[in-house]
Amino acid sequence: MAANAKKLCKRKNPRQKSAKERKKKAKIQIESIVESDIRCSSQEQQKDVSVFTVNAESNHCAITHEQLGELINHAVLGKVRSPPPSWCQIHRQEELKGVAVIVLHGVSQMHFYRYYLQFKQLRQKFRFRFSMPPPPDDFLLRTFGTETLPTQDKSPTVNGTSGLNGHCLMTENDSREQLKLDNHPIVIKYGRKKQGLTSYLLNIHDLIMNDYPIAGTFSSIGFVQSGCTAKVTDRSPLLGLDCEMCLTLQGTELTRVSIVNAEGHCMLDELVKPDNLILDYRTRFSGITPMMLMPVTTKLCDVQAKLKKILPKDAVLVGHSLNNDLKALKMIHPNIIDTSLLFFKGLCQKLKLKVLAKSVLGREIQSDKLVGHDASEDAKAALDLAQYFIDQGPMQVAKLNLENVKNKPPVRQNSARLSEGKKQANMLSGHLKANCKGVDDRPCFQCGSLLEELCMGDRKAVALGTEKAMKDLIHQEAWHKIECGTDKEVVQKAQAEIPVASLSLSHFTSYSEYIECNLHTKFQEGLLHEKMKQKLSEMCTVYAGPFCKDFCLKSVERKFQECGSITSISVTTETHKPYVCIVYELPESAHLAVLTLNGSILEGFLITVQRPIKESTLDCDTVLRKLENDITSQAVIYVSGIQQALTKEDLSEKFSKFGRVEAVICLGDKVDAKPEDCFIKYGSLESALEAQAAMNGQEVRKQRLNVLRALTPYHLQTWASQRSYTAVGPKTSDPLPLDRRSFEKRKEKLSQCEGELQNVMRTLDRRVGRLFKTLTNNTLCMVLLPGANSAQYSTPGLCLLEIKQNP
Repeated sequence: MAANAKKLCKRKNPRQKSAKERKKKAKIQIESIVESDIRCSSQEQQKDVSVFTVNAESNHCAITHEQLGELINHAVLGKVRSPPPSWCQIHRQEELKGVAVIVLHGVSQMHFYRYYLQFKQLRQKFRFRFSMPPPPDDFLLRTFGTETLPTQDKSPTVNGTSGLNGHCLMTENDSREQLKLDNHPIVIKYGRKKQGLTSYLLNIHDLIMNDYPIAGTFSSIGFVQSGCTAKVTDRSPLLGLDCEMCLTLQGTELTRVSIVNAEGHCMLDELVKPDNLILDYRTRFSGITPMMLMPVTTKLCDVQAKLKKILPKDAVLVGHSLNNDLKALKMIHPNIIDTSLLFFKGLCQKLKLKVLAKSVLGREIQSDKLVGHDASEDAKAALDLAQYFIDQGPMQVAKLNLENVKNKPPVRQNSARLSEGKKQANMLSGHLKANCKGVDDRPCFQCGSLLEELCMGDRKAVALGTEKAMKDLIHQEAWHKIECGTDKEVVQKAQAEIPVASLSLSHFTSYSEYIECNLHTKFQEGLLHEKMKQKLSEMCTVYAGPFCKDFCLKSVERKFQECGSITSISVTTETHKPYVCIVYELPESAHLAVLTLNGSILEGFLITVQRPIKESTLDCDTVLRKLENDITSQAVIYVSGIQQALTKEDLSEKFSKFGRVEAVICLGDKVDAKPEDCFIKYGSLESALEAQAAMNGQEVRKQRLNVLRALTPYHLQTWASQRSYTAVGPKTSDPLPLDRRSFEKRKEKLSQCEGELQNVMRTLDRRVGRLFKTLTNNTLCMVLLPGANSAQYSTPGLCLLEIKQNP
């Protein structure tokens, strides 16, 4: 047996390449990609080219419909008429020629990755992708502005009353005021009636969109659970929470935490000593000084333990932008009421806690006479604001006219004078407000709003689509509507209309029409979701063998662990000789096992490492190649084989010689745990490729490192881990109960329709690409895959964004 093994070792496996060949291939790949990057960067350096960027502190992977509306307003109206978005920037915005929005009705983020190969144009032409929450019924209204144009009453009136049967109707001013309240963003979101506290809890999509720590995500590794797992009711206790932070070598860390109950009693108020060296105490905001922390011995873990003890099992935490506080606490809590999201002005504009406390409660907090904020005072203010909202209801809050309240910036000693540019902007804004008049006696909107500009005719806006798609979402006064019978007709007419429009909205409805005619959407969408999860699981699975009957499973497991973390390992005995099934946590690990272990000698046998062979895996290699070149993971590499030989700091130092390392993301639950495999994100693609070529196969502390390009885009991991699809069971009146037989029938029907679905998606993608090609340079193009949100199912959406530039 040993002699045979030696002979087999001498055989050269044609699938295994030498390190020299791999480096040579990577060098060629680097040169070709870097050349394209240089061309792109040279275009961005031109003075007449607009460039889109995301702010460093913002969420790079998810946005809300209101944030999208911020961007559209700013892109169409410009800096003077609309403030820049809070989450992104358009450099040289004045060079933008227009904004083109394309909506693929019925398509979601799940569809994009389920039919990833079919969406060739979308994944190649659009560099920016953002997850979006499931759409509300009025998602386009929220995207293009919260104000609605009133319909004109054509009936004759006398002194503001109607002559119909002599009855006195509501006056015109009253009707306008009622219309304004009905279209208030808070009323649109929460309804008119009072509700219990459970109606104002953030759901999973709100938590994701607002960057809250969530179990199972990379950003929440090392966070502890609050342990509040009981069902929340309208009688559950509300607890106000506020934290103060400082800046250390590791970033923002906790220095004080306060919790207040509904009676105003302080349940916890403690100073916390950070683990790392403090660079800035932020005394101006936190009130924390070096003398205050000098005698403190309480650590973060102590506070976490106390919180888990004092929090009731159904506790609801209330705070203002509470995501920052929970991150400082490194704690995950499921039941949240965020007052910054509860009291909002529309278009994702948030009010400061100090302003809300003064406007709603008539209370002065965060006084300028005091140094820093009082955490317990802020916690009590946030709690009282939430209680006011619950007790008074959305309609009463809407009557406060908080949209007219402004966040006043802090006054600085050396900033008494405004810059010349700001003076001119303020003068122009005042001039516009002074001269703003209604059109045809319609009520005047807030000056600078998008719908007002469209109504006044200062901008040409075009909407194209079927009558059904535009009937209830677009107003005739604001848009030039062009009805089209099919998506093909939309493309044909859009090619002539969009290049001369400041804003265009194109509705593609072929998929939504297809599923209405061919699929029982209540369950078939759920089956698509299950197929997608199955596809991901198959990408993480490999089979290895054959082995002898008495082989050592532990030694096989140790060998395959060099490629990454293993979820499960089992032996298949249905074959002539035993095979081993290994399921990894990540597709990168399985891909690495196939590349490096296929054709190797293990347990004295020449083994084959392959993926499961099924109908759904026949195109797996093609999908992996496309994923490897996906723009969202181009500057990220995957490293395995560490096996606790290096810490995160060691990895960062080791790999930083190839370029700036933005993050080292390790799998595992413990903060101090040494990684077994990790992702390293570089600032540039060139650095990532150089690191891959140089470090792959290198030995570090007697451990061989395996390095390859990351395969899994962030959106794919987020979608899979959150399992955002929600299905509601059939109603009693449903003629097709969800038994095993009907489930199999629908599954079979979906399989029969798979080819048609692929053609539908491919056609949609081709038409979007054709439309994108006709856009003029410096046109901001957005493709919205809105998702779905109905009584039967809910799926998150996806926004793809790019500024058109010819190569």
